[in-house]
Amino acid sequence: MQERQVLLLNASEEILKVIDWQRAIALLMTGKAISPIVNMEEYHIQSVDKTYKLPKVLMLSQYINIPYKENIPSRRNVFIRDRWKCQYCGKTTRDNAKMTIDHIIPRSRGGDSSWTNLVAACSRCNSVKGNNTPKECGMKLYKKPQKPTNFQMHVSRISSNMLESWHPWLKKTG
Repeated sequence: MQERQVLLLNASEEILKVIDWQRAIALLMTGKAISPIVNMEEYHIQSVDKTYKLPKVLMLSQYINIPYKENIPSRRNVFIRDRWKCQYCGKTTRDNAKMTIDHIIPRSRGGDSSWTNLVAACSRCNSVKGNNTPKECGMKLYKKPQKPTNFQMHVSRISSNMLESWHPWLKKTG
């Protein structure tokens, strides 16, 4: 079965996260989630004896308080922020062996591991840059790295074919 993503909302209709269809069905079956509106776009899930309709957006039945959690610049989060695109040559790959994290100002020269000093880079560009700054190597960044908001991290994880279905909630939050 192809990947089916469901947008999970809190009871207040704020975005919590994207879940897979199996988790979504479990939340529906236990009454912990409902469809936020009638006539919502749906998936058709085929079981052995029946076809079930699964809304592409679910809302929790009861509000849950989510304490603020800051996005940390992990390897995975940097790749997500940069959309798996080398910030030097523009090449895109989801192959972990070919994608690396580059410190714009190398750690050996005082650079830190903050959002504004880390970028996704292909192995080739990272090797060419080595222990230099981009300016010293004649390399330019596609975009200046910034710390993403929680909302930007959510949107970065969403597959492009889901953006239209979830547009009403993404627009509210963005």
